[in-house]
Amino acid sequence: HSASTVYQVTDTLTAVRGRHLWKAGVDLRRLQQNAYRDVMANGYLSFPGMTGNALEELLLGLPSVTTVAHVDNAEHLRTHSEYAFLQDMWRVRPDLTVSAGLRYEYNAPPVDTEDRANVYVPATQSLVRVGTNGIPRGGYAADRNNFAPRIGVAWRPGHGGTMLRAGYAIAYDQSSLATGEGLYFNAPYYVLNLYYSFAQFPLSLSDPYPKNYPLTLPSTALTFQRDLRTPYMQQWSFLGQQEAGRNQVLELAYAGSKGTKLINARDLNQPLASAQQPNPRPVPQFDDINVIESRGNSNYQSLQAGVRRTLRAGLAANAAYTWSKSIDDASGFFSTAGNPNYPQDSRHVNLERGLSDFDVRHRFTLSYGYDLPFGKGRLRGGWQTFGVWTFQTGRPFTVALLPDVDNSNTGISTLGFGANDRPNVLRNPALSHGSPDGWFDTTAFAMPPFGSFGNAGRNILEGPGYRNVNVSVLKTTALSERARVQFRAEAFNLLNHVNLDLPDIFLGSPTFGKIQSAESPRRIQFGLKLLF
Repeated sequence: HSASTVYQVTDTLTAVRGRHLWKAGVDLRRLQQNAYRDVMANGYLSFPGMTGNALEELLLGLPSVTTVAHVDNAEHLRTHSEYAFLQDMWRVRPDLTVSAGLRYEYNAPPVDTEDRANVYVPATQSLVRVGTNGIPRGGYAADRNNFAPRIGVAWRPGHGGTMLRAGYAIAYDQSSLATGEGLYFNAPYYVLNLYYSFAQFPLSLSDPYPKNYPLTLPSTALTFQRDLRTPYMQQWSFLGQQEAGRNQVLELAYAGSKGTKLINARDLNQPLASAQQPNPRPVPQFDDINVIESRGNSNYQSLQAGVRRTLRAGLAANAAYTWSKSIDDASGFFSTAGNPNYPQDSRHVNLERGLSDFDVRHRFTLSYGYDLPFGKGRLRGGWQTFGVWTFQTGRPFTVALLPDVDNSNTGISTLGFGANDRPNVLRNPALSHGSPDGWFDTTAFAMPPFGSFGNAGRNILEGPGYRNVNVSVLKTTALSERARVQFRAEAFNLLNHVNLDLPDIFLGSPTFGKIQSAESPRRIQFGLKLLF
């Protein structure tokens, strides 16, 4: 439940002097967000199959773990941003242009209008109200060092229709309200209650959140890296274009980027993996203590080739192929279908480096529009067809233990899948011809000894690829000078190719390694439009 408002003032000045085109501008923003974060307020029930059959546990109404949150954390976030830039486009000579600029960005840490929030302070091992005892109102200090240079060069050598372009730029993240939401997930405004079923006190659907629960579990906590930095991306590219006849251009490019100081999280209060029972946390008065940090990194490299054909003889088309690789240590702040984006071992976050959740090694796309050459006159002519074809390899995924299985004995995490534990990998689990009944070799994974982390890496397997052909046919008929009627027939996934989703990634699940869902099948729709 949220409502956001942005008040923005932008102004740009342009001046021409000789071969220089100067631009300067400012962008002033005032942002507010009024929301209610009822995460887990409706409760969560888990039937992980601890008895060997998750469906049986569900039918018997015997959850293994339940969670429910008490919330009183209405948020009233306020922040402001100030941006300024200066850019010069210099026409060095008729065939060479250089563009250079500098941008400065400042995003103030979001604050609550009434400072109705607490953050965990490691020095005192306690929750402290923001705006008191030296704690900034936003939970972290402002980052005022966000200078973003950029430069670009365009050169047209000779008269052969060749164009060369190169560029480099730094861009800062402008999600100025997102991190501020972390202020609202500490006691007493947000209390997450976790219940485990055990022999002396089994949980049931009739009372999944018992008030007489015999175990008192400490509350979770959240804090910020005190000198949290604004994430930024360095981007560079080199592009060559060559005219190939009339209305056609060939392109070949190398493009890369590097993300630095990306927002991640880990558990400050995670104990060492141990078979000791119980295995106490370093700060026993709290459960997991999640810290939001700017420590993430990413790296992307790609080779891109394409053909562009502008409208000629009724045909316009774009074809593009990309060969790329993306690596990071977390592809997002929250979990995705195939990866928790939360470290298994918060003491060794460098072990999370692997393929990005969105890494696609090969991707080909074709889009076109064609005025069909048959039929003449008002009634028989006016036929067109359009299409978008997409073919790509699969996305990576991480094999994990069931979300509520704390095999490492280091505690359940409130972020990510749960415990975020992974299995041991015994050999290469990839299959040359995976199927929905077994996408990878499930016997290549094993449960680690209790009290230890698994050695399986992050995103070590690749999911199914994607093939899709969307096509439309249109017939436009003029009724008068100002009115036309248009008939449309559109087919999505025309070939009805089965685009499989990711397999079950959880060791211990009865469907481990199997694919049980797919994306949309073929869909055909017709339409009639009156244009006037």
